[in-house]
Amino acid sequence: MSVHAESVDAEASSAALASGSHQADAESTAYDDGSESLDSTVQDRIATSELVAQVKITGVHRMIDNALSEPGMVAILGYVYSGVAERIWKGAPTNLVAFRLTLDDCDRKLERGEHYLIFAKADTQGRLQLSSCEAAVMGADAASLLGQLDRYYQG
Repeated sequence: MSVHAESVDAEASSAALASGSHQADAESTAYDDGSESLDSTVQDRIATSELVAQVKITGVHRMIDNALSEPGMVAILGYVYSGVAERIWKGAPTNLVAFRLTLDDCDRKLERGEHYLIFAKADTQGRLQLSSCEAAVMGADAASLLGQLDRYYQG
C-alpha cells in the first residue's frame, strides 16, 4: 500500500508523465505509415478496457485511508478523477466520466485541466479504474495514438 504526500513537485510530475507516455509513443511509432492495425499491446489494452476515451480532467479528489491516517497526517491511497469525455472510442456514450487511479498502480497524479487518453477497466464494484500509469497518456503525447484509434475504429 502506498502513502503519498499531498504536495506534488510539478517538475517531477512532468518527468513522470513524460516517462509514462514513452511506451505508448514507441507502440504507435511503427504505424505512422497509415496502417489501420494497432500493435498487440495497444490491442490488448483496448480489448481489456471498458472505456477508451479522450478526457479533460475537471476535478481531482483524494482517496483517503482513514485506518492509516493520524491527526496531522492524511494517508492517501490514490485519486478519483472527474472529467469531460471529449471523444469515446469504446464504452457507453457519456459526457461526464469518473475514474480512479491508486498510488499502488501509479505514483503520479494526473493534472486538472489537462487532456488524457485513458484506458479504464471496471473494478469489482463496477467503478472505472486505471490499472497503470500507461493507462493515461497525456494529450500532447497521445497524438499518434489518437490517429491510430481513429483509423482502427473507422477501418
